[in-house]
Amino acid sequence: MILDDLKKLIEDSSDDDVEFGDPSCDLSPTGARIQETEGALGVALPPSYLWFVQNYGGGEVYGEEIYSIYPALSEESVGDIVYQTRWARQKKLVKPDAVVVCSNDFGEIFYLDPSETDIDGEYPVVVKAGENEIRYAASFAEFLFKRISDPEG
Repeated sequence: MILDDLKKLIEDSSDDDVEFGDPSCDLSPTGARIQETEGALGVALPPSYLWFVQNYGGGEVYGEEIYSIYPALSEESVGDIVYQTRWARQKKLVKPDAVVVCSNDFGEIFYLDPSETDIDGEYPVVVKAGENEIRYAASFAEFLFKRISDPEG
């Protein structure tokens, strides 16, 4: 249900607010690239995140990049989920098993917390600002829905 609502919200949003890849273009990562990404992260990616990258490839919400799976990882892949996660883990900004999905100019880091998995294989999204961490959303889909619906919070 939330994916249907999210898809409609994305379709109804202006291009200035939400800039995602076009579902008609083949921007989605290959199965092999998804496996490679999951291996590099040490975590299976949740279904709603995979739905996002398979349907939109990646993009931005109000100018904040939602990290995606690039065709290949390199030093220039700053929007790649592996690149961002490795960087944040190395700097000890997030827990060792966290998967970073977004950060912003306010110093907030949004990450998937695989230590809590629901029945559908989804992980909650936590927002970290300084030393404060709070649960932001029950899933990646809910995270996107909230970011698109309420740019302030």
